[in-house]
Amino acid sequence: MLAAIVKRELIDHLISLRFSLALVLVVGLMVLNALSFVGGSYEFRRDLYLEQVQAEQEIGRSNAQMGLWKLIVHGGQDYIYKKPSSLMFCAIGANDALPERLWTPSWQFEYNGIMTYDPFLLIYWDIESIWAPKASQLMKTRALDWVFIIGGLLSLMALLFTFDAFSGEKERGTLKLVMAQSLPRHTLLWGKFLGALLALALVLSLALVVNLLFVLALSKVNLGLVEAGCIVGMVGLALLYLACFVALGLWVSIRSSTTRSSLVGVLLLWVCGVLLWPTAGGALAARVLVREFGEDVVMEWEFNPPEKMKVVRLRNNLRKRDLRKPEQLRRLADADHANRRVTQAREDQFLAYSLGEVEKARHIVRLSPTGCFQYGMEALAGTGLARHKSFVEQARSYVQQFEQTMLNLDRDDPKSLHIHIAQGLSRQKIDPNTLPIFREDLSATTLLRHAVVDVIGLFFFAILTYLLAYRAWLRASIV
Repeated sequence: MLAAIVKRELIDHLISLRFSLALVLVVGLMVLNALSFVGGSYEFRRDLYLEQVQAEQEIGRSNAQMGLWKLIVHGGQDYIYKKPSSLMFCAIGANDALPERLWTPSWQFEYNGIMTYDPFLLIYWDIESIWAPKASQLMKTRALDWVFIIGGLLSLMALLFTFDAFSGEKERGTLKLVMAQSLPRHTLLWGKFLGALLALALVLSLALVVNLLFVLALSKVNLGLVEAGCIVGMVGLALLYLACFVALGLWVSIRSSTTRSSLVGVLLLWVCGVLLWPTAGGALAARVLVREFGEDVVMEWEFNPPEKMKVVRLRNNLRKRDLRKPEQLRRLADADHANRRVTQAREDQFLAYSLGEVEKARHIVRLSPTGCFQYGMEALAGTGLARHKSFVEQARSYVQQFEQTMLNLDRDDPKSLHIHIAQGLSRQKIDPNTLPIFREDLSATTLLRHAVVDVIGLFFFAILTYLLAYRAWLRASIV
């Protein structure tokens, strides 16, 4: 019986004008999405990224030729770059509002004819531009990508496919005839739900196939197994999202007495849930929850903690003859380490304010299926805030690993004083081919882990909306 109902509902949708309109609009927008990606900035970003990475590797090779001390105090590279995602046509999100590189700077100082160096740190580049008002930019996500097409247009189509599922049959008198056949109520509801969802899945599948064919045929992007796994995950996420709106459409149809009132209800629901809440709610949350940085939080270059002033005093009192005294160098090295820990704590505080509180605003947006769908798609496409936070964490781990590797090499040199400043480290040269290279983990498992919260949220919304429709149908009159 269920199969017959699903078949009937599916055929009714396939021969309807709504299905044809949905297919034409969605496929057309997917073609535009592919063409904009092909003619867009991805290939330029990818080529620029490769050139920049190669340039940084040359810096590491040059430092290795100068000696191990240079690699330790200066690092193997000046910048660590974030690789552009090949799936940005699926969800561009806030990608353009986030930094594309991190800086690993070191500063050299000359006091009394003695050259000393500050150990390299990991901080943002263009740090002055990453203020709290930037949070409002991180909440803007309007672009012609899969998120916009599926999240906006297909969600509306899901409501239009179902707004008259029950109210229309009531007006035509066919609902009474169907229920007169001793058909369980849950079977009829489940059949209408699956029928509408399958019709939408067909539209989605055809549109995505056309989109991917255009992308693969007209661009030089390479989509491997990782990207294929992410795309499969995005399709599953889209179906969960559409299931929420199919159930909502059925609920409105059950609660409405006429198709006209049902149509008004689903349109109002779509405007509030898809247009107003993610945009207005996200912007409001960004303004309310994300506090502006004060002078006590901003990492300004003129920030002078006591630890830094101690380093300055030691350098001022350092003489050339002191370079032969390990205890003098060790005092300076210990002071440098203390100053570094303070600077690192300051950076951690900055990151917590600039990214952590934006995440609070995103949680507000996640109170709707559209918010969960949007952020889940960004996570799987490798373009959202979750990917950027992961990039920062992996870059920091790499910097720590690089430094520890160099210090281990320094310990193997019996001529070194093993003191963490330039004059107390090994002078031996390093084979450039042995230098650790930063490789960001962009596996499908890692990206899926970033989307776990949103997947769970969408699954919860799908179950909740269906139970809402089911409860309303159990209490509804068929006349």
